[in-house]
Amino acid sequence: MVLRCSKTGRIFFTTEEATEHAEAFGKEYANFEEVSLDAPVWICVENGRPCYSEVEIERLRRRDPSSQTFEKKTVKDLMELQKLKASQKDRQYKFLQSVDQKKLEVLTMIKKHGTNRSAKALYFTKGGNLEAAEKWLSEHAEDADLDQLTDAFLDSAVVESGAGSGGDGDVVMTDASPPEERKLGDPNPPEVKEKVNQELLTQMTEMGFSELRAEKALFKTDNAGIEHAVRWLTEHEGDEDIDLPLAKPAPPPPEKPKMSKEEAEAKAIELQKKLREKKAQEEKLSEKEKERMRIESTKMMVEANEKLKEEEKKRAFEQIQREKDEHERHRKELKERLRQDYIDRFGKEPPPEEEQQAEVVKEKSAKDQVVFFLNKLKKGYKDSNPEGFKTCLSTLKVYTKNLMDNPQEIKFKKLKLDNKAFQTRIMPYDGAIELLDVLGFEKKEDCLEQRKSIPDGWLCGNAIKFIDLMLSQ
Repeated sequence: MVLRCSKTGRIFFTTEEATEHAEAFGKEYANFEEVSLDAPVWICVENGRPCYSEVEIERLRRRDPSSQTFEKKTVKDLMELQKLKASQKDRQYKFLQSVDQKKLEVLTMIKKHGTNRSAKALYFTKGGNLEAAEKWLSEHAEDADLDQLTDAFLDSAVVESGAGSGGDGDVVMTDASPPEERKLGDPNPPEVKEKVNQELLTQMTEMGFSELRAEKALFKTDNAGIEHAVRWLTEHEGDEDIDLPLAKPAPPPPEKPKMSKEEAEAKAIELQKKLREKKAQEEKLSEKEKERMRIESTKMMVEANEKLKEEEKKRAFEQIQREKDEHERHRKELKERLRQDYIDRFGKEPPPEEEQQAEVVKEKSAKDQVVFFLNKLKKGYKDSNPEGFKTCLSTLKVYTKNLMDNPQEIKFKKLKLDNKAFQTRIMPYDGAIELLDVLGFEKKEDCLEQRKSIPDGWLCGNAIKFIDLMLSQ
């Protein structure tokens, strides 16, 4: 069954997705209608994003100017596209797992080559060593598709590995139940169900997870426990195939004929020798790379220390002076901003008490200022406008958490003043702008911009703690 949210127009291919949507956004988003598989959907050619109405197309074009071309499809076509993406992702994952993982780790982590090109090098130099793989990378450095796992390449990789499945160590990238044959609504295969701990499955379904998702999580985590299964679901929540059943596990390989005692001993000795040689080679490469990195690090550290000693006194004096000047400038600007805000709101000059109070507040620590402005919001709106007060606190928490969790993200360091949510949830509430100022947001022409290159994570954490305490009350 395919459902559409009457509020947002978003389409859901399972009732579980629709239920989660309603629970996340509230009861006003809980009105759904069944959608025909022939219903129109517009797919953006540039980025593949779906739109479900002309209004969404215009909104996406304004938000992302590169989204200009749209191809009209149906809901059925969209389902097929999602299954195709899941199939491609699955094939790429299987290919990456088919090569020697230790060699892949050396090429990517130590040699700093890309994952896809490293896997290709190991695939085309089967049986070779790391030198052979690096030589192949050097010879094919100019290939346009070196970092791409195209369908054509994956098809050839599947055929070749399948043709050589009789050899030692070859990985056959086949699946007893290909992803394209799996459908939404189908249950997990019996081979998966019989390996799932039924007691843990019952506990997860009682927690609200669908049976299919719970089985997948427990199967993928080897029934390690509820905590591991829930963490797996959280990490894979956005996977396109999260509501598709798992593929049927491949049958175990046929048993090889038993070797004689003498053959087994000879085979074991040969294997131990190869393992020792391989381990020695990898340790040699690793130690060589570590020594090189150590020398470079030591050299850089010495140079940096010498430079610091030469300029230490000069920098210290200049820094103290800059901080003093900046503090004084900011104090004056804030005082003027508070006066202008009062005039904008009430149409008159603020009384002397307001100015004195502002000065007293600014003498407090940043943490005490956060508490002061939150209490100011509470006193002014908790009883007179409880819903607006709660919305304002929730919005402030989102801004602060985004800033704390993503200190380098430019988009979280600017708050547009003409944003509708900002104007309705923040601007009308006396104390909200001042709180953002304490957290480092400085007023510009059309936005509030974070004045610090690295936001104060400790202060943001304390602000979130106090906001959560007020919301819980």
